[in-house]
Amino acid sequence: MTGTTVASVIWHRLDRDGTDRCRLARLDEGWLIVGHARWDEAGETAALDYALRCDAGWRCLSADVTGLHGMRPIACRIVRQEEGFAIEGQAPVPGTDLDLGFTPAWMLVPLNRLDLPQARPFEIGTARLRATDGGRLEPLEHSFARLRDGMDHAIPALGRDARLRLHESGFLTEDPGLWRGAVTPEG
Repeated sequence: MTGTTVASVIWHRLDRDGTDRCRLARLDEGWLIVGHARWDEAGETAALDYALRCDAGWRCLSADVTGLHGMRPIACRIVRQEEGFAIEGQAPVPGTDLDLGFTPAWMLVPLNRLDLPQARPFEIGTARLRATDGGRLEPLEHSFARLRDGMDHAIPALGRDARLRLHESGFLTEDPGLWRGAVTPEG
């Protein structure tokens, strides 16, 4: 990885066996988030590597996701287009941000970009990757609200509402029932 590593995190899944190791690097022209997610899903092992590229203002420009879900190979290049995000060869899906779906790493992007007011929900539209379903994007709305003791995160379509805990780097350290992580600041 090029650039200067700012922080790294190891997340442990709470809903099943799995881990995700991720690094955040500052580049001359922006940010790079690189990770390696491994978990068990419905009796199959999933092993996905990802790289998200952002400009200096934390606007996601592209992402690559590669690996295996069971014996099925997964390889997606996702690029920002005016209409949202698109996997090469597929129609774009509207969204301000790209939600990778299988890792909390993507939340680093909007949480570092947005200056969220205290206790007032802010909605963002994402293009969410369904990597283990053959690699497709679908629209999904999220809501974030900064609170004194963390961040409220809601996904109305999934009936999800959780109080997140964050590290000063922006990395998530706790998402109740899903993730717990330990951040290591670098340099």
